[in-house]
Amino acid sequence: MLPVKLTEVLEFFKGNPSEFKVELLKGSGDTVIKGFAALPSATDGEISYWNGGGKTVTGANSYAASVLKNARASVIFAPLDVDINLFPQVECIVGVETPYHGMVEFLNRFGKPKYGPPQIHPSCYIGENCVVMDGAVIGANTKLEANVTVYPNVVIGENCIFQAGVVVGSRGFGFYSHNNKQIMVPHYGGVRIGSHCSFGANTVVAAGFISPTVIGDNCHFDSLVQIAHNCSIGNHVFMASQSALGGTTVVEDGVYFAGAAKTSGHLVVGENAVVAAKAGVTKNVRAGATVGGFPATDIKHWRKQMVKLRELARDPEGHRE
Repeated sequence: MLPVKLTEVLEFFKGNPSEFKVELLKGSGDTVIKGFAALPSATDGEISYWNGGGKTVTGANSYAASVLKNARASVIFAPLDVDINLFPQVECIVGVETPYHGMVEFLNRFGKPKYGPPQIHPSCYIGENCVVMDGAVIGANTKLEANVTVYPNVVIGENCIFQAGVVVGSRGFGFYSHNNKQIMVPHYGGVRIGSHCSFGANTVVAAGFISPTVIGDNCHFDSLVQIAHNCSIGNHVFMASQSALGGTTVVEDGVYFAGAAKTSGHLVVGENAVVAAKAGVTKNVRAGATVGGFPATDIKHWRKQMVKLRELARDPEGHRE
């Protein structure tokens, strides 16, 4: 468990049944690792990873060169052939055959956090059969109705409402392939929720991988909404029933999702955009746009498409099938 010296981590990898190559490319094994975070936010004493250029194993785009240059983690896992000059401010670089798998193995062996008792403000209301786990923090005047579950490493602001059956901080739905096996991804990043938010019955907010899932202030979610791991939601966002976000979706301020609208992961929905009912968003949505259909497109274009489809569906006598 953390903290741990890098030397101990390297010894673990060398004796690991996964049998992947590992080599210290820069720095000292005496470096102490106290925590972990995603590369853009990792700081002194923390470990992170970088899969190299192009696509990562999770499908996300690689980081910009400026992110690598400004990375301040004490330790990173990177490809064995990495140019260490890409990370001038990183103290230690560990070459790993598969950096993402290396990060998961590290978390499973050393990264499971130890939490103290939950911190619940005295003004909060906690309803029947609620579960607030160790490491959770709940701010003033927040209300948990019946059967709400709050997992470890979840921080909730003030004046929030959680209706019956809401789950916050459960493990995200993440798997990746290694040696022809599907491996479950741990999610220790937790959740951070602002103030004055409301969550409808049976809504789920999943924990992040190594950095938290984030929700801003004055956000409101209807029943049966799904917010996947590592999503980042701004302020004044509204999501109607059965809408959902794929992992690592960024939703900017003022966005509205109508009923059953959904996004795939690793995209941005711009400020004040509107996603129409049952739309399926597969690429970035520009600020202020209204989109509909699947794959989601400008609402005016989508409506024209629907008209054309109806015309094609008419039989020669003008009747619709």
